[in-house]
Amino acid sequence: RVELKKSGRSFTAAYADAMIDLMKADEKIFAVTAAMPDGTGLNKVLPMFPERSLDTGICESHAMDMCAGLAKSGLRPFFAVYSTFAQRAIDQVFHALSLKGLAVRICMDRAGFVGDDGAVHHGFMDIAMFKPLVGMVRLGVSDEPNLKAALEFMRTYDAGCTALRYPRDNVALEPVQETVPPYVLGKANLVKPARGAKADIAILAYGTEVYEALAAVEDLTKQGYDVAVYDARFAKPVDIDLVQSLVEAGVPVLTVEDHFLTGGFGSCV
Repeated sequence: RVELKKSGRSFTAAYADAMIDLMKADEKIFAVTAAMPDGTGLNKVLPMFPERSLDTGICESHAMDMCAGLAKSGLRPFFAVYSTFAQRAIDQVFHALSLKGLAVRICMDRAGFVGDDGAVHHGFMDIAMFKPLVGMVRLGVSDEPNLKAALEFMRTYDAGCTALRYPRDNVALEPVQETVPPYVLGKANLVKPARGAKADIAILAYGTEVYEALAAVEDLTKQGYDVAVYDARFAKPVDIDLVQSLVEAGVPVLTVEDHFLTGGFGSCV
């Protein structure tokens, strides 16, 4: 059982508002969902952009194929889907998107554990499913400022398919960084530097686990450790330059994620 906070602003609401802003600014964006307009926040988008949004019904595989066609015609499709239900379209992601290098933006709500929705709704397989696919870019976000930055990166990334994950949870009321740097392909973001010239431990956290890592640092600091925390941002491609520099400096690297260990972010690193 996963207890969820009842009050606060959800990632779903933050996603809906961010999509509305993007669609106002970019007429090429087309929003898609598969029978989950309420759960993904697109119930706010559909009435505002009836000519550039669509609910396909419970047919994720068709929705993904349709997004491939939209991308091929020069539009910028964003497909909002629960992480666990993305598996229903893995065939289409492989054949129609990955192999053809089509720029479809897959936005996966309910990543990680989701509480009372039950076992079939837990989203802890999406990194493992998508990371082997050719040209696939895997993103994770820690809070609302990073969500906006990630969606802006996805909007302009036309070289291939992008897949973003975020949880059924509330965004941080006080983001660790109010203003975040733009997303750069395969680059992590340092959110807490070490006090000294060299950290005793480097934590690479993926998604909202950044905040769990920052909480853990308080205990580690009391124990005398000098810790640096990075928001990994990308599971594919991983920030190889960062990891290599830490390894060469002899700094132990810990990874933190909300995903099944096999095939997850840690295995990517």
